[in-house]
Amino acid sequence: MESTQNKNSKWKRFGSAFWETIKAIGHGDILLRLRVDKFLPCILYIFLLSMISIFMSYKVEQTMLIREKNKTRIEALKIFKAQKTCEIVSLDRISTVESMLEELGSEIKQPEKPADRLKR
Repeated sequence: MESTQNKNSKWKRFGSAFWETIKAIGHGDILLRLRVDKFLPCILYIFLLSMISIFMSYKVEQTMLIREKNKTRIEALKIFKAQKTCEIVSLDRISTVESMLEELGSEIKQPEKPADRLKR
């Protein structure tokens, strides 16, 4: 009989403690009952470090995105430069330039004699 009373009192204590915990959560004093308030500076410090870590990760991610965009732009500009270089090399011949000028109706021709130098 004593063991059943002992079991019942254990359950009653457990139920009472559980109900008090639920009430403390509802009233908002669970942290005070657990005596977490003495660790508040440490908790705030850890929270601050976590926020700084998240912010730094976000900034690194943004920097990497900008880097990738710039990398694609550089590749496009390299292709553009190669095309322009190819065009310039094709225009390097005098005969090509003369034929282009004739097509456009220009009267400019290659000089027949070298230019005269004027003395100052």
